[in-house]
Amino acid sequence: MRYLFLLLFLGCNPVKQVLRDQDKLQQVAKVVVAGGWCANDTTFITKSDTLIEIDTLLNVKIEIDTQKVNEYVYITKWKTRDIVKTLTIRDTLRSYIVDNARVRLLQADSARLSNESIEWKGKARRRQLWIFLLLGIVGLYFYLKSKI
Repeated sequence: MRYLFLLLFLGCNPVKQVLRDQDKLQQVAKVVVAGGWCANDTTFITKSDTLIEIDTLLNVKIEIDTQKVNEYVYITKWKTRDIVKTLTIRDTLRSYIVDNARVRLLQADSARLSNESIEWKGKARRRQLWIFLLLGIVGLYFYLKSKI
């Protein structure tokens, strides 16, 4: 009994089944690439050239004051500085090179869905035409029935 369970357990390996069958492998590859799990040709380049520049505008006033006390003249001079604006500039360059296989897969899906949308739009118009035609026939039938 133990050997039978071991044989069944080892014989039903889904990974080996996928690796042996090319169609199953292609389906798994599409799901993996679309999910972005295996982005082997994606490169992220972050070049941190950080430039910090501080620019400050000052408003400077020079004031002179004179005072006369007894026979002496006192001259007082001072500067008043007002900080008007401080501007800090930081610059970092980042560059991303995207996964080309994923982009191609998403473009193929987009084209397929676009074609399906056009096809369903045509079917919807034909069905709408049949519905209006049927309603016209039923309306004409009731109109003629009411006149007789």
